[in-house]
Amino acid sequence: MKKITFILAFCLLATFMVNAQETQAPGYKPHSYYVIAWNNTFTIGDFNKWVGNASPAGFYFGGQYFIPGMNLSAGFNISWQRLSQEYPKQTYMANNGIAVTATNYRFTWMVPFNASIEYNIIPDKVVSPYIGLNIGGDYMEHHLLIQEYDIIKDVWDFSLSPEIGANFKFGYFSNWGAQLAFNYKWTTNQIEVYGTKSKDLQMLNLRVGLVYYLR
Repeated sequence: MKKITFILAFCLLATFMVNAQETQAPGYKPHSYYVIAWNNTFTIGDFNKWVGNASPAGFYFGGQYFIPGMNLSAGFNISWQRLSQEYPKQTYMANNGIAVTATNYRFTWMVPFNASIEYNIIPDKVVSPYIGLNIGGDYMEHHLLIQEYDIIKDVWDFSLSPEIGANFKFGYFSNWGAQLAFNYKWTTNQIEVYGTKSKDLQMLNLRVGLVYYLR
């Protein structure tokens, strides 16, 4: 599923890029733009051992400001994500020495915040592909629920996210549009909860959102 999603996203973006380069219709280069989006996360590596389910429970907000005379833009973004999975019954020893055998639930809350830079290939056109890099950090809470026991580990981290995407205006001079983006994210975050040890958590993110442009 992950490989299929990646291939489809890559093919779509490649097609949009070719079509956009051929578009000769007039348009305008925005002063800045803002995005509100839905985010879907796929865990990979050690993170996938903790929570293997893809998660559509994500929200994203960001803004980009164009550098005068260049196709570069700089900005920020902040988001929220929840990942969760239920695992079969296992036996755990509580702090009071009592053994508990029960189904366990694992979930992670994520609040990423980043500075970002993008190269927008043709920002004045209806379809504008871009490549970018997000640099920042995350606050994560990792939970292991066993009946009434909630074992929590909260961690701050540093993260890097190279990204490809495209913005689509709803008309040559429209102030509204859509965004499709895909990124790979690497973090220094670690999970150490009841014998579970994971480090350098990684994930893939697929984002679809609404864009508002300022001229």
